[in-house]
Amino acid sequence: MADALATLASMFQLTPHGDLPYIEFWCHGRPAHCCQVEEERDGKPWYFDIKRFVESKGYPQGASNNDKKDIEEIGGQFLHEREHTI
Repeated sequence: MADALATLASMFQLTPHGDLPYIEFWCHGRPAHCCQVEEERDGKPWYFDIKRFVESKGYPQGASNNDKKDIEEIGGQFLHEREHTI
């Protein structure tokens, strides 16, 4: 929250008269990123493709190059952490 307020504060210039812009805030019952998560249409958990990559280096059918890159990056981080904890 402090970072968001600092960013907002840096976006406004004060006038010599000391006029301040009015900013209205609403409080949500959960973090905003939770509102952006889409439901999986195939019924599988969000980590299914990453787990499959870690186990068998397989990609989902029809995965774009960007999807493959993301799966490799996240799966690779998991493999790296797992190697150092064993």
